[in-house]
Amino acid sequence: MMTLPANAATTKNGLSVSPVGATVPVAFRPLAERAQAIAKVIDAAIARDLDEVTQPELRQAATYLFEGKGKRLRPFLVITTAEAAGGDFEDAIPPALAVEYLHNLSLIHDDMMDGSAERHAQPTLHTRFGLGLSLLVGDLLYAKAVEQASRIRRHALQMVHVLGETAKQMCFGQFDDLSFERRLDLDIDDYLRMASRKTSALYRASCIFGMLAADADPDRLAAMASFGEKIGTAFQIWDDVLDLQADPLRLGKPVGLDIQDGKKTLIVIHFLKHARPTARKRFLELLGKRDLNGELQEAIALLEEAGSIAFARDLATEYLVEAKRHLAVLPANPQRALLDSYADFMLQRRH
Repeated sequence: MMTLPANAATTKNGLSVSPVGATVPVAFRPLAERAQAIAKVIDAAIARDLDEVTQPELRQAATYLFEGKGKRLRPFLVITTAEAAGGDFEDAIPPALAVEYLHNLSLIHDDMMDGSAERHAQPTLHTRFGLGLSLLVGDLLYAKAVEQASRIRRHALQMVHVLGETAKQMCFGQFDDLSFERRLDLDIDDYLRMASRKTSALYRASCIFGMLAADADPDRLAAMASFGEKIGTAFQIWDDVLDLQADPLRLGKPVGLDIQDGKKTLIVIHFLKHARPTARKRFLELLGKRDLNGELQEAIALLEEAGSIAFARDLATEYLVEAKRHLAVLPANPQRALLDSYADFMLQRRH
């Protein structure tokens, strides 16, 4: 069995790991080092997998997509879950690639629908290569995801089924998110259903893939699927918070973009239900306004005054506390400890 050391500077593949910067809290350094090591393995596997693309422009566009600042959080989850459940590192690589391909496919579509020109300070794929070629890259990634999900023959049918179900739920969630922009009657349950589809589905699939790679029994698989579901929801909620309070250079986009885009985030939905009438009226005048300038801080102050940002922070924390309880189905080992740290990191990330 090949195991990637949690704190080693070099993996058993011979891949070097960059030192973790001093800005990472000491408690998270083993997690950061392992995540970097896994990301290098995944990036190398993606490069090999794309070798078969012989058309120069298509290959350039496909490889460009993976040259950004992706943290490979979902492949990390697949591989570490598999190892925590007693599985083999190598067995977990194909399903880890499958979730990373599906994730990047969703980013292509998100950027197109949002009309985003940049992601993490780099031109988005459709900005750089045009809509037509970007759609082809998306098609290629889905085909690659299916191909990789089927590589573990003993679970191929179930993995492909999970992949298809996950892609379907992500489509439903993206539609929910788009439709929210036209509605003022939303409640918290509407948001949580959207988050479960749009974001949590892929985290859930990551944990299922890891458990399948480890040949886990159905009860443990179901528990870890719930772990993925809950950390995915916490991730989505925390994204709403970061949009208002993160450093824009680290976030990779301007702060307050969700307000300018008229997004009905959890924070906004809570605010519309609980704000004073005058505050609600003023905020709705600002929501969706593209040239907020100095008014952005006013909008954020209204959300803070109503306790809506604090509500989102607290709810994200509740989801993570619930998620971590599911880790009890795994044996006590370094990989389980990393999954526990992974959950804690969700509320420490700044982008």
